[in-house]
Amino acid sequence: MSETQLPSRQVIYNPAAPEFQQNPFPSLRHLREYDPVHLTRLGWVLTRYKDCGKVLASRDFGMRGIEDMLRKQVGPGPAFEFIANRFHSYDPPEHTRLRSLVAGAFSARRIQEMRVHIEALAEGFLDQVETDTSFDLVEKFAYPLPSWVITEMLGTPMEERMQLSVWTERILKLQGMPQPDRLTVEEGNAAAKDFMAYMRDLIKVRSSKLGNDLLSALIVAEEQGDRLTAEEIAECVVFLSNAGFSTTRNLIASAVVALLMKREQWELLVNDPSLVGEAVEEALRYDCSLTSTLRFARQETMVGNRKLAPGAAVLCLLNAANRDPERFPDPDRFDIMRTDKKHLAFGGGVHSCLGAPLARLQIGIALSALLRRYPRLRLGTDKIEWRSGMYRGPIRVPVVTN
Repeated sequence: MSETQLPSRQVIYNPAAPEFQQNPFPSLRHLREYDPVHLTRLGWVLTRYKDCGKVLASRDFGMRGIEDMLRKQVGPGPAFEFIANRFHSYDPPEHTRLRSLVAGAFSARRIQEMRVHIEALAEGFLDQVETDTSFDLVEKFAYPLPSWVITEMLGTPMEERMQLSVWTERILKLQGMPQPDRLTVEEGNAAAKDFMAYMRDLIKVRSSKLGNDLLSALIVAEEQGDRLTAEEIAECVVFLSNAGFSTTRNLIASAVVALLMKREQWELLVNDPSLVGEAVEEALRYDCSLTSTLRFARQETMVGNRKLAPGAAVLCLLNAANRDPERFPDPDRFDIMRTDKKHLAFGGGVHSCLGAPLARLQIGIALSALLRRYPRLRLGTDKIEWRSGMYRGPIRVPVVTN
């Protein structure tokens, strides 16, 4: 069907449907084929790679409008204040200022300096399950590894790691629901309030005794005489904690599921571990954690054959774009030897994911450790249950080691 034809009446975008949450790709394929620039009551939904790439890279789209949408979604309160004020919610020049100050704490040198320690953490978590012939990969490995990495980066006490994770999950659940129920709103607001209060107190303590951690780096960060305020640091850290922990957990688990479901791909890596980097990129393309990202049209503009009004909300479905056959031949095939893997898993443009290098490093380290220690690893179930909401990933991944 051409773009100029009317879309099929059967085209429905319903991310809350249970079948969509478990396997969104058939619905996304249908949407992309029959109505790739699809209007919903929440805004326009894009499923093609070229359209998503254009919107993410264009200065004709930005984040102005996020406050009104959030206010309608979650109402006033601590969660609204946090999400609306994090640097990802701003446009240049304010976004440029905040991101440039934060970027130094995520420099390539700083990330690479963490490699040896992350490798030691990965080995330590696998040591704890060494005698088990079966275990849940998420609980024992994919969850604790990025959780410990982010809390260590912040310099927070390990005994408080679980509380930070609970706050993170509640904020993400609220953020990922178009129409959250009352309990989700209450828990999300309480989590945002408590997390921000915790970070304000920690910033006060750390300011008087700086260390070699991310929080200290943000406190001393300076760009042309400008520095982050304490409130900006707190908002930034809570955002980075939310995004960095959950997405990496999901990506590690999703990568392992994809590799073990396509056994020949796992064997390929066992025989040639140097291909781990290729596997990471294909896993990011094949089943990314951040499934969508939002932008707003700054002016009247065309996307595909549709005219978008100024202020129109545009939802770029990254997991749909990454399986667009116009961009990736045979896109539903998981193939680590695919020659072109230039995916949109980390978004694009000025708002692209700042923590992408750290996520890539952790996924690669995790896969390398599993391949070396468990070359005969296999799934312990035929059915994987997936998380719902904005961040996709397996809830549990039972595996058998022999």
